[in-house]
Amino acid sequence: MSLRPSLRTACLVIPLAAFLAVLTGCGRAKHEFAPAELRPDVHTAASPEIDRLREALRGANVVFVVLDAARADHASCYGYARDATPNIDALASKGVVFENHFTQFSETKPSTASLFTGLYPDTHLARYDRKLPAGAFTLAQGFKEVGYYTALFSQNDYASPQWGLGTHFDTAVYEPDLRKAGYDRPFYWLPQAILEQVDHWLKDRPRTPFFAYVHFMPPHDPYIAPPEIYSRFFEMPLPASTWRAPYPFDGVEVELRKRERPWDQALFINRYDGHYFFGDMAVGALERLFDDAGLLDNTLFIVSADHGEAFGEHGYKGHTTSVYDECTHVPLVMKFPGNDGPTGRVHGFTEIVDVLPTLADLFLFPYPKDVVQGRSFLPLLARQEDEIHDYVFSRSAGDPPSYAIRGHDWLLMLYSGGEMRALYDLRKDPRAVENVIDREPEQAQKLYAVFRDFAQRQTATPLQFLDPKAAPPDWPKVELVKPTEDMLDTLRALGYVK
Repeated sequence: MSLRPSLRTACLVIPLAAFLAVLTGCGRAKHEFAPAELRPDVHTAASPEIDRLREALRGANVVFVVLDAARADHASCYGYARDATPNIDALASKGVVFENHFTQFSETKPSTASLFTGLYPDTHLARYDRKLPAGAFTLAQGFKEVGYYTALFSQNDYASPQWGLGTHFDTAVYEPDLRKAGYDRPFYWLPQAILEQVDHWLKDRPRTPFFAYVHFMPPHDPYIAPPEIYSRFFEMPLPASTWRAPYPFDGVEVELRKRERPWDQALFINRYDGHYFFGDMAVGALERLFDDAGLLDNTLFIVSADHGEAFGEHGYKGHTTSVYDECTHVPLVMKFPGNDGPTGRVHGFTEIVDVLPTLADLFLFPYPKDVVQGRSFLPLLARQEDEIHDYVFSRSAGDPPSYAIRGHDWLLMLYSGGEMRALYDLRKDPRAVENVIDREPEQAQKLYAVFRDFAQRQTATPLQFLDPKAAPPDWPKVELVKPTEDMLDTLRALGYVK
């Protein structure tokens, strides 16, 4: 039976509380997990602080929630003036907020591949129709090594086995499953679609402990939340933090400029904030599902994003093509089980590639430390160190694509072809508007060296961003996804395929 009529009604008529109400009475089953063993060659050395964190998670479930295209600075716990994220804020008040968390790519598939593997995009090369390299180690494999059941629920096709990601999960629910359940586009992008699937999974009495990855579509467009959600933001003035500027160079986004139409920044932001609020409601509903199942008090609950969204701050609109903070700075909030876990804020840099080694460090599952490129931020969480990275690295697609090398004080922007470059002094110019590369040649040379060292450690060495004479590297051959027309239609609807 198709659910489309009821969903259409739910979106437009019934109260929001009823729309996102979830069923209760889910059961719980025990499952013996493998004993974990500290390996000094892989994991951070034991200490009283680290032992306490590991002990708090012994046998705990893990729920990793992604809100698609959620930029950090539009969450209230990151300082946003609008109340767009009350549920995430509540988690943040009881957990840890990572203030400087960055994605590796401003697009879902390569970003999710970095999350799952701990590899930078120019090493895993999982873009377009490319699958992960054969033998690439993943988060799901790591948790299975210590006896965890693994499950993936994704509303974005790019973050699913259909496009070559998440194939190691024991259970995977994504677009074909949502269609079988009666949802058609765009209704399978409503949070209710995934919440119902998680509810069914819980009712089937999942083995515990488990690692569950839940990828909600909001706040990514299409903006299909109930109208009353958007109206609350249209009635507010735009925040004082709203701004916009032109593209940094005349040669950037040439093809996009040809297609540009009149664009209303206020409309874009109001709809985005409304959809962010809709995604935040889904986070709250998901939390209640696990609570009603008697699982939340033994669950590490994490909320993050795959990338952000641009509103014209540097000329860019949407994502995929920009590596400025509006597209790369994403939230990361961790709430430990119970009420005695760590709280507060971590200022040091963290990246999406760091998630795998950090969870391996907390749950003591083995992983190929000499291959994985991310670093465990457990020392930050335990307050033993202030930094694990001096710089973070983010990449984009685009015409031409770009790379960001970002420190706390300086941001270097490099475009493919090696000729367009920008350097920003974030101490004086936190919005990264004034290009000072000609006035700061020594600082620019320092960051060129940082990027060259980084680039030479990647499988497909991206030196074409630094050297105009460098040819784009050859990519190793891997198995390719053979997309159906339905899969391509979905990507067109999301703006990933023209």
